[in-house]
Amino acid sequence: MRRKQIYLDEANERALKRLAARTGRSEASLIREALQRYLAPGRGDHQDDPLERLIGLVADETGPDDVAEEHDHYLYGVPKERV
Repeated sequence: MRRKQIYLDEANERALKRLAARTGRSEASLIREALQRYLAPGRGDHQDDPLERLIGLVADETGPDDVAEEHDHYLYGVPKERV
């Protein structure tokens, strides 16, 4: 294991101390467990963004392949910039 130092605000420190006392576990073990859960596989940054979770949901091989460039055309009917 590697030693790390962190800063906690007073509210988090009090909550951590209470949890450690209530569970009989060390503060360090609680922090390690929280980090393991936060960094768990499948919990990438895109998980927090509902729009990014939509990417790749629909496999439409017959659809247009220029949606990224011409999104205004497909969303709002604006004439395509490239012909």
